Amino acid sequence: MSSDTTSAGMPAIASTPDALDAAVSSFAKTTTGVKSLVGDSKAQVASTLNGLSETVRDIAMKLDGNGAAPLAGYVHSAADSVAGWATSVEHKSVDELVDDARSLVRANPALAVGLAVTTGFVVARIVRSGR
Repeated sequence: MSSDTTSAGMPAIASTPDALDAAVSSFAKTTTGVKSLVGDSKAQVASTLNGLSETVRDIAMKLDGNGAAPLAGYVHSAADSVAGWATSVEHKSVDELVDDARSLVRANPALAVGLAVTTGFVVARIVRSGR
């Protein structure tokens, strides 16, 4: 085993202050880039959530008209939740949104996985509609 690899055969990480400074700088640039991307996308995400909320409300109104009032109540509640998310996205800073996401993941890991899948689907739809 050479001194350039670890016992697991992975490349050794330099422990010099310069290497640490470079890693911290790289992480800071990446974080800034992600925050910028999220900030730019906030309006589009809020608009998408508002559209989804309106669609869900339309479905609830149709259920009301078809005599499915108990189910319509749940659908109205879901529409209100989605509208609340849209308002949160519009009015909170990127840092606040990140903190909220961290708290949610810590409190409800299974819900976080479900939201991640749903978010991936929504982002894919947004990207596909932009082409």
